[in-house]
Amino acid sequence: MKITGVIGAGLTLTLILGASTAAADNIYKYRGANGEILFTDQPQEKVGAHYTLLSVRKGWSYQPRALTDFQRNRYDTLIQSAAGSFEVEPALVKAVIHAESLFDRYAVSRVGAQGLMQLMPRTARYLEVTNPFDAGDNIRGGTRFLAYLQNRFDTLDQVLAAYNAGEGNVRRYGGIPPFAETQAYVRKVKELRLRYQLEMANTETVASR
Repeated sequence: MKITGVIGAGLTLTLILGASTAAADNIYKYRGANGEILFTDQPQEKVGAHYTLLSVRKGWSYQPRALTDFQRNRYDTLIQSAAGSFEVEPALVKAVIHAESLFDRYAVSRVGAQGLMQLMPRTARYLEVTNPFDAGDNIRGGTRFLAYLQNRFDTLDQVLAAYNAGEGNVRRYGGIPPFAETQAYVRKVKELRLRYQLEMANTETVASR
């Protein structure tokens, strides 16, 4: 499968300055002297006076919340269908949904990402998602994007980092970018993936008896 022109699902990051390991949950948007747009987790004093601050937006963060079995499992059939269509592990799709939206199909982030898999509007259009708040449409789009990233990168860490921070940043840094948000995102999704691998395996075992 080939998708051209697709940007990061969770955040659109065109250029990032400097390495940072400080905890940062804000994304700053600047305009440079030559008109270039810079998205970074660095505040004004770090990027310098030659950049003009345009806006500050809160990035991805994970706040645990008690979920019922119904909330966590209600989309399993749609997840299995999309995962099968695009050859993506169902547990990975479910983990991304959990981390991105806590299974709330009407979720909208402060940066405008929408639905279960938190697709940015431009990304959703490239993925042919007509209604980002329709569970099936959103899951198919997000799963298609994961499949695209799996074809572009060699490791799960890189795939997840690209889903959160964009392909360009993963290539620039040769792996997970040094952004606290993206590093936390990768850890959380991998943790959730392991949980859902076990749960889904147990469900399949029971169903086969």
